[in-house]
Amino acid sequence: MRPVKADEVELGAPLAWSVYDGAGKLLFVQGMVVACQAHLDILLERGMVVPETSTSGGTLLPAIGKGEGIAPSGGVEPPARAETENAAPEADAISEPEDAADGEEEQLDDEAEPEAPLEPLPSHPPVFPAIQQLRRVLQALHAELLDCPFHGFDERVRDLAMRLQVLVARDQDAALAAMQLEVGEDDQSARLMHAAILCQVLLQARQWDEEESISVVAAALTFDVALGPIVAELNQQPGGLTVAQRLVIDGHPQAGVELLQNAGVDDPVWLEAVLHHHERLDGSGYPNRLTADAITAGARTLAIVDIYSAMVRPRAYREAIHARHALRNLFMERGKAVDEALATLLIREIGVFPPGTPVRLANGEVGVVLHRGRDAAKPVVARLINANGTLAAIAAQRDTSTPAYAITETVPPNKYQALVSSAGELWDKRTPPMARPRRT
Repeated sequence: MRPVKADEVELGAPLAWSVYDGAGKLLFVQGMVVACQAHLDILLERGMVVPETSTSGGTLLPAIGKGEGIAPSGGVEPPARAETENAAPEADAISEPEDAADGEEEQLDDEAEPEAPLEPLPSHPPVFPAIQQLRRVLQALHAELLDCPFHGFDERVRDLAMRLQVLVARDQDAALAAMQLEVGEDDQSARLMHAAILCQVLLQARQWDEEESISVVAAALTFDVALGPIVAELNQQPGGLTVAQRLVIDGHPQAGVELLQNAGVDDPVWLEAVLHHHERLDGSGYPNRLTADAITAGARTLAIVDIYSAMVRPRAYREAIHARHALRNLFMERGKAVDEALATLLIREIGVFPPGTPVRLANGEVGVVLHRGRDAAKPVVARLINANGTLAAIAAQRDTSTPAYAITETVPPNKYQALVSSAGELWDKRTPPMARPRRT
């Protein structure tokens, strides 16, 4: 092992070797990025050493592929600016990280757990694992932003937003199901990813301007970033808010905007959506009590998906609200707190029983909603449990517009957690419809 000097590490560039402390404990895996000076100072204080090998001389890793790779730091490798201005991004190289060596990657205090360098997948990877990959990227980006705001953050989030758009365009049902199946997760990145997918579904249905769509999806990926340090505490807290917590919540839209601006974000569509995502049409929102047309279309879109994605997740003080009840609540608030056209569009686009919702059928079978049908209340279901309670060998498709297969109730995901957790294979193995009929 040999010591590493500060001038051998280039901030923002992939490490050419794995780095250990003086006791031989792994600090960073080869290919990860030291994002800012604060991280470098911590590592130098711990004592960075690398193995004495032919690869420890400082040669940088080759690029995964222009405009396609995901940076090993957990951030998205941005494509060249000239390409992003003229071409839609490809999601073909979104990949899953290789398993880490046993015992090597222990989590460090105040540091993100290192990940192995990523390898590109074949063309058109399944939507489910690709979205989970992006979730990990988002989680790492938030941690980096809170720890040490850095320029380039905006480009990395935009690239993540574009990749998410590609996945939603490829298979909306799979994208929606990937997050609906995880409504039991209280992880912040899961909820923001869910909100971003819902945003894209609405924007796609409205045929929004491409550039503005990216800005709104980027806002959905970052709108609660300022709540990061206390979000787990809030989700697990059974009682009312303390005075200090209320102050943080009331101030988080402005604090989020300031964090983003410190990281170089200057897009007004993005920033206004983050600042005003808690405003309500009737003036009952915050921080500025805006009303009606004073609230931008981006903020209105973000507001409605924020409300929905929060309701369908459990809290210590309440169970998760079933999707159909959450949608009904939104519909009741249409034209008052939330945009009426958006409330109607959300129900039409994701359905009363969104893909990924576990349901019970009239014949006693239990399944999961596979994809939406012509009628928002009558999707196609994949059977998982037979009417006699035994595990179904084949996930036969049930058209719930048929009386025998009508949905009688939604089922709590945790009741069939083992089945639900592996349900992603249902979408990975099917061919998404090329053109879906308009739902009514």
